[in-house]
Amino acid sequence: MKAPTAETPEFVEKVGFTGMIVDDTGTLAAKEYHVNHVTADGTNQRVFLSTHTEEAYRGQGLAGKVVQYTLEKALDEGFRIVAICPYVKSWIAKQDDLRYEEARDTPRPEHFALRGKDD
Repeated sequence: MKAPTAETPEFVEKVGFTGMIVDDTGTLAAKEYHVNHVTADGTNQRVFLSTHTEEAYRGQGLAGKVVQYTLEKALDEGFRIVAICPYVKSWIAKQDDLRYEEARDTPRPEHFALRGKDD
C-alpha cells in the first residue's frame, strides 16, 4: 500500500473529529472538530466547531480538504450543517456548490454550548 500524500490523504474518523494523514509518519496533519446535535423538532445537525492544521503541515491546503471531506460525509449521512468554525464558514462561502448553503442552519446558543462535548 502506498503512503498517503497531500493529494491522496488517508482520512481517520473518530468521535468528535475527522483527521487527515498525508505521509508515512501517521501524524494527523489536519483535524476538523465537530459534534452531532438533534434539535427539539428532530432535525439532525452536524455542528462544525473548529479546524486545525499542525504547524509543520500548513500551507498545503489540508484544512480545506479535511473540511470538504467532513462536509460531504455530513451531507451523505443526512445532516444539516451548522458552521461555528470561522474557517468552515469561509470555506463554504467560497464554494460554487449550493448544496452546502442549502443544508446550512444558523448557529444558535445551544450549538455554542456543545463545544468540548462528544457525540
